Amino acid sequence: MGIASNKPKPLVLAIAMLGVLSLTSCSMFDDELVDDSPKLENLLPARMPEVQPIVADTELETVQRHYHAALEVAEDEEIRRDIHERLAELAMIRAEQKLLDGVEDPAPYFAEVVTQYKALLSYPMDEHYNPARQQEAVYQLARAYALTGAMDESTQALETLTTQHPDAEFVAEAKFRQAEAAFSAGNYVAAADGYQLVMDHGPETPYFINATYMHGWAMFKRGWYPQSLDSFTQVLDILLPEGTEASSLAPSNFNLLNDSLRIMAVTFSYLDGPDTIEQTYADTGKRHYHHLLYEHLGRLYLEKERYRDSADTYGHYVANNPIDAYSPTFSVLQIDVYGQGNFPSLILPAKQDFVRNYGYTSAYWSGLSEVDREPIRKHLYTFLDELASYEHSSAQQAKADLEKLRTDKSVKAEDREKLIAAQIQKRVGHYAQAALWYSEFISTFPEDPKTPEMAFLMGEALYESGKMEAAFAAFESVAYRYKDAKRGAEAGYSAILAATEVLATDTLSEEDRAAWAELKIATSLRFADSFPTDTRSAAVLTQAADELLALGRPEEAIIAAQRVTQWQPEPAAELRKTAWLVLGQSYYDTHQYAQAESAYQEVLNYLPKDDPARKDITTRIAASVYRSAEQLLAAGTVMAAVDQLVRVQALAPGSDIAISAQYDAASYLMDLEQWDEAQKLLLDFRKQYPDHKLTASITPKMVVIYEKQESWSLAADELLKQARLSADPVLQQQSLFVAAEYYERDKKVPEAINYYREYAHNYPEPFGQNLEAQYKLSELYLQEGNSQNRNFWLRKMIDTDRDAGENRSDRSIFLAAMATSVFADEAYQQFASLPLKLPLKTSLANKKKALQNTLNKYQDLSAYGVSEYTTQASHRVGAIYAQLSRDLMDSQRPKGLDELELEQYEILLEEQAFPFEEQAIEIFETNAQRSWSGTYDNWVKQSFSELEKLLPARYRKPEAVVEVSNALR
Repeated sequence: MGIASNKPKPLVLAIAMLGVLSLTSCSMFDDELVDDSPKLENLLPARMPEVQPIVADTELETVQRHYHAALEVAEDEEIRRDIHERLAELAMIRAEQKLLDGVEDPAPYFAEVVTQYKALLSYPMDEHYNPARQQEAVYQLARAYALTGAMDESTQALETLTTQHPDAEFVAEAKFRQAEAAFSAGNYVAAADGYQLVMDHGPETPYFINATYMHGWAMFKRGWYPQSLDSFTQVLDILLPEGTEASSLAPSNFNLLNDSLRIMAVTFSYLDGPDTIEQTYADTGKRHYHHLLYEHLGRLYLEKERYRDSADTYGHYVANNPIDAYSPTFSVLQIDVYGQGNFPSLILPAKQDFVRNYGYTSAYWSGLSEVDREPIRKHLYTFLDELASYEHSSAQQAKADLEKLRTDKSVKAEDREKLIAAQIQKRVGHYAQAALWYSEFISTFPEDPKTPEMAFLMGEALYESGKMEAAFAAFESVAYRYKDAKRGAEAGYSAILAATEVLATDTLSEEDRAAWAELKIATSLRFADSFPTDTRSAAVLTQAADELLALGRPEEAIIAAQRVTQWQPEPAAELRKTAWLVLGQSYYDTHQYAQAESAYQEVLNYLPKDDPARKDITTRIAASVYRSAEQLLAAGTVMAAVDQLVRVQALAPGSDIAISAQYDAASYLMDLEQWDEAQKLLLDFRKQYPDHKLTASITPKMVVIYEKQESWSLAADELLKQARLSADPVLQQQSLFVAAEYYERDKKVPEAINYYREYAHNYPEPFGQNLEAQYKLSELYLQEGNSQNRNFWLRKMIDTDRDAGENRSDRSIFLAAMATSVFADEAYQQFASLPLKLPLKTSLANKKKALQNTLNKYQDLSAYGVSEYTTQASHRVGAIYAQLSRDLMDSQRPKGLDELELEQYEILLEEQAFPFEEQAIEIFETNAQRSWSGTYDNWVKQSFSELEKLLPARYRKPEAVVEVSNALR
């Protein structure tokens, strides 16, 4: 019966070899490497894969018996050789089957294989026998020896194969087995050479990678570390070509990979550690699995508890490969090792480096995709939290230390300031660094549930480090961006405090200060809107209202302040008072004066009766009422405005605004011609505020009022006050003159005389008014019957006109003429009163003297050329002559004259009197003729009357009336 061929297959042998290689892993050591390299004596029987037997074991045994029976009867050597060959194959098949079946001891079966192949090889080889069959027989014999544990015999068989059949199919394996034996025997030079021979067969041989691996071990055993590294590098290059992941390798290759990396790590540790890694590949080129070399070296150091070396190895990789994809992992490994090795002082800087190298602000981070960032985020999440917490707590400790230092009496005063400055700098530095880590966390994890907390802590750190603008932004984000339920209110309030601190700095430009003032108000209003139940909201809103008012935005201040007054639950009294104050001022500034008054009245409700602030508020109320009055005036409702002004005095008596209001009310009453009411207010004003600056201006107002009331003496009294009190000499002068006029008008002659006289003596200028005062004096003295004083002022007027020079005027001439006429009339009266009596010569002489004096006076009067007094003078001269004529005729007759003598005396008198009568007529006619030129005053009229007496025939005629008929019209 036929059986399947039992020709050995390389795959079967490779499986057996992998069983060997699985035992070659190198264990780590404390001080020295344990010799855990592969040895032939440790080789276990190969385990074949579990497959279904081609022929059942009973059948194989039956076949074997048949072949043995045939062998006993066969005599031909070639046949016997073929039978042995079949028996050997059957034995191998059966032994392998037993091996696959998992029998306890397959050695007896392989012993049968040895027996058969030895028998087969005992036949001489001739030209008719295929050498390949003999080579296979030797190979199978070596294999059978190996599987039975007879390693020396197996090695000897392999030696025979390589020597007698150098080109055989199984030579490479044979050489590998020889090298293995040499290695197991500790002959590492021979082993290395043997492995090299296998390697020389090229990568095509299935033993190439194993030979290369073992070559590296042989070199390692010899102490040729660089050469060992070269061999292991070859193994890695084959097992892990670029683009291949270790996890994708078959288990056997995966183990081989790890074993190679492990022994390489040992080798690097014998040399200069990570520096050797870099040196090894400086010329041949860095491999894509470069990180695995560092990883295994770091792990080796860690297993030996060489923590610092392990951490330095990872750090070395990062330093030499800063942007490598594996660097973040190695940084983490370094940190872990620091932790295991109890190096807390190194952990913090390492975490800081990790964040700086791979965090959100690094160039490394910007070059990654979101997927690649995820592994880094996991570590950043922890590290940033830890770093920020450390810096924050360090800052708080520094703050506590600072407080202790300030009160530490053991520190010298000269040293304390320097120490305090240093401690402050330390505290600020920690807070600033904490803020940076918080910021990094926020940027890296913007949507994380923990981010609001980190933002709040960042705000605190920034605030404590003096970075108020950044703190403001952080607190705002917590309160209004993240809307953190737990910290939102505190953050919102802290934002207000930060803005306040910014505004307190001296370095802000005007533009920036204005911008920050706006920000503070905006965040305050936002706080009140967002956190209405917070106990601080009402205070914040109140302050915002006050600041809006200060910025000149009263409309917005009103809105905010009204909210405070309506806030529930009701805020503290002080806040409500402030809100009403803001409302009062804001209403006032927006011209809502009635509302301002009401708001200020509310303020008074919060002030105790003895509070000095009540005076100011009362004044503000009065000012509001005053402004309301102004609005009413603008609207034309003057009387209503006056009523408001009068209220001011009742609201805030004695205040400046009340004083102004009372004064203005009186003025407006004067405009309304409410003289009595205006008088009362002004007189009260003068009484209440005698020293006020407005009091001086009351006098002219009172003058006007008294004038309107025709209370001339009272008006004069006011004018005299004005004359005495005013610093204006012109006003003094005018007031004095008008006062005299008003006394005169009120028939208070002595007072009028007194002040006219004062004026006339003290104010020669203006010329005309001084002359009028003289005239008034002359007239008043006339009323008083004081001719002496009157004559004084009449003469004064004459002299004043005479000396007037350029100031001389028609008025001065007229008044001088008037004064002259008085004196002329006095002379005339004196002339007229002189009787002609005996002795006539004497009395006539006196009469003529008086005549001449009178004529001179009237001549002086005529010289003025004043028409009124020219006609008077002419008439009086005529009258003088007429009077003289009459006086002559009426003169006393001498006694003792007889009738004839008396007649002759009469004739003589007539002769004396007639010329005077003629002269009188002539003068009267001349004066009467003035009527022809339009002058027809009393004196012309009187001249006509005298002519009627003297020439009745001519001048006493009835007037002719010309009647005109309209019949013809």
